[in-house]
Amino acid sequence: MKSIFDSSDMNEPRLVSVKMVRDSRGALGVVEGLNEVGFNFKRFYFLTDLSKDSERGGHAHKRLRQCFVALRGGVTVRLEGFGKTHEIRLDSCEKALILPSGYWRELVDFDSDSLVAVLASEYYDEQDYIRDYEEFLSYSRPAAITAVPYIDLGRHVEAMRGNLQEAVDRTFDSGMFIGGSLVAEFEVAFARYSGAAKAVGVANGYDALELALRARGIGPGHEVIVPAHTFVATALAVSRAGATPVLVDVERDTALMDVTQVEARITPRTKAVIPVHLYGHPVDMDPLLEISSRHDLFVLEDAAQSHGAFYKGRRCGSLGDAAAFSFYPTKNLGAYGDAGGVTSDDSEFVSKVRQLGNYGASRKYYHDDLGINSRLDPMQAAFLLQKLEWLDRWNARRSELARRYIDGLSDIDGLRLPAIRNWAEPVWHVFAVQVAEGRRQALESWLAGVGVGTNIHYPLPIHHQKCFANFGWDPNSFPIAQSLTQSVLSLPLDALHTDDEIDYVIEQTRNFFKA
Repeated sequence: MKSIFDSSDMNEPRLVSVKMVRDSRGALGVVEGLNEVGFNFKRFYFLTDLSKDSERGGHAHKRLRQCFVALRGGVTVRLEGFGKTHEIRLDSCEKALILPSGYWRELVDFDSDSLVAVLASEYYDEQDYIRDYEEFLSYSRPAAITAVPYIDLGRHVEAMRGNLQEAVDRTFDSGMFIGGSLVAEFEVAFARYSGAAKAVGVANGYDALELALRARGIGPGHEVIVPAHTFVATALAVSRAGATPVLVDVERDTALMDVTQVEARITPRTKAVIPVHLYGHPVDMDPLLEISSRHDLFVLEDAAQSHGAFYKGRRCGSLGDAAAFSFYPTKNLGAYGDAGGVTSDDSEFVSKVRQLGNYGASRKYYHDDLGINSRLDPMQAAFLLQKLEWLDRWNARRSELARRYIDGLSDIDGLRLPAIRNWAEPVWHVFAVQVAEGRRQALESWLAGVGVGTNIHYPLPIHHQKCFANFGWDPNSFPIAQSLTQSVLSLPLDALHTDDEIDYVIEQTRNFFKA
């Protein structure tokens, strides 16, 4: 039986194959909970001694989920819910019906020898039943959308609860709580996914940037070019490595590093450049790589927001000399706590990152470098392994919703939508619009008033951050980055948002500009 989670049909009943083991002694059918059925069952009951004209069911459940298997004979299950009807015939023990809550169900047309097994997610609770059909119709009528969260991580937990429990079980069963096989398995899987030869897990995305720079020997007396519009961690990691961040402005329509400005910022002290694939859209890497090659610069992708994004058919994470990833919970590929990683085709470099993140030890108790403690937790690795299987599907769903926004908001005067380069396949970590000067706060307040969550990425540019006050940066040197801090507003966009929710955001945004 395959895992049932599918972000596009979480509320659909599904007919799935039961795992059958056959040999000369007979057949063994296995129905496992959690990752296969999707819930831990608290009750097992069965139906038997039923005549052909028997009827069972005639009710719905508010919370209870069930798994039906016809162990002998057959039965027809009629379902109604979420605006759809289904009629499913169960007449083989090799198939199981997974039934979410919220469906009116009727079991009819039993064979005379039927034996139907039912696994239930909850104990008996009369309050969970809806026994009156008219009450069910009222209960199941789609509620009008009145609020849309910017992101609701609880939806991911609920949708993947079985998969996540499997990850927990694998971690405890491994007996390894630092390092171990789960971390190694994820490193191999994520390197393969990203198109890189190697990956190493670290504690978070910030450490991934710093350790990558230090593994390349970049430190005091060196300069590293970074965009002026990015999360502060990009520049902080440069400083923590002992080097000096050198800023360049960004493009107006994409908010990405303006590659045409990079060469003018190179000095004899420049050792690296960090292109940030902001909002899930890749930087134009080919001209940047050409410049970096001529000046012998280390190219470190900040891929914290671009898991799975493509640049000219190649994934982010395999474009430069190395890439730093964050697996912060809100990322497209997010853990359930802090986590990060570094990818590269250079095996010695990856080994150095690993060593520096393990107290600088070349072997236990022998510390060759002034390292730090920055290791990927095995349980987070187990969670990430589960979620990696769904990343492409989630990214595709994000793209569908981004297209919905673009189609619905494209003709509004005073609203600039995200640009997409023709060589890019972004993964829409953020859908950041730009609001005409002076109206961002008003739109933010308007949307909050109608229940729509938003975010601002980012309200203060790098060169205005107090922690960099002694760098002497001219506050007016990066006008586009400065302008974006006053105009960018991120709208809700997550793989588990519904079409209706996005349509509600579109409607309310249009209402604002009509007012």
